[in-house]
Amino acid sequence: MPTRLNAITPAASDVIVVGDPRRSFLLAQELTESPKMSHLARGLWGYTGGAPSGRPVTIQSTGIGGPSAPAGISDLAGEGVRRIVRLGTCVARVDDLKPGSVVLVESVLGMDGVSNRMGASGEILPDAGLTDLLDGLGRSGMISSHDLLARNDRMGPTSDEGVGPDRPVLARDLQTAATFAVAADLSIAAAALLIVSEDRKGERLEEAELEPEFLDLGRLVLDRIAPAERLFN
Repeated sequence: MPTRLNAITPAASDVIVVGDPRRSFLLAQELTESPKMSHLARGLWGYTGGAPSGRPVTIQSTGIGGPSAPAGISDLAGEGVRRIVRLGTCVARVDDLKPGSVVLVESVLGMDGVSNRMGASGEILPDAGLTDLLDGLGRSGMISSHDLLARNDRMGPTSDEGVGPDRPVLARDLQTAATFAVAADLSIAAAALLIVSEDRKGERLEEAELEPEFLDLGRLVLDRIAPAERLFN
């Protein structure tokens, strides 16, 4: 398998994946001890440092959008990665999710080309055990993943209404479906927490406003996953 992340050193067994490489740099510098760059190809920066517990953790960018996620995660699998948590953004599809709210993804409808081409259909599920570790960090529910940003999607919002009145789609993003699909294919445990960057009225957080939200959420994730390794031994 060709290497796309150009590993300088192998990734840790636990990885937080983000889309934007600026976020991988921010999270690594602010949340880990003595971070060192572990991947750098194609601007997909990755850093490995110590979590507060002392265990190593990697913060890795996989690029923005579904098509780049499988390549990056496939490379991580080849380095022995066992668990990934996607931290990303989403656009709300329900009125009571406001900018800064957090969604813990319990399933995702793959409305994107990548997950469909990988054979995933219907609701694509995260790893149950890893998602349980993150319980309480966000509102649990279903999202949908798409190839296009909501503002560019000419198909409109009716293609992903959910699977019934009691199970609506809470939000939409670009790459959670692809992330879950490739992780399942490679036997990697995967989960996702998404920060609402824009609500249904179009009110949105700019990048400078999102940064503290990512740092707060990243700290909580590390507190959950870093001491949990013993549960998997």
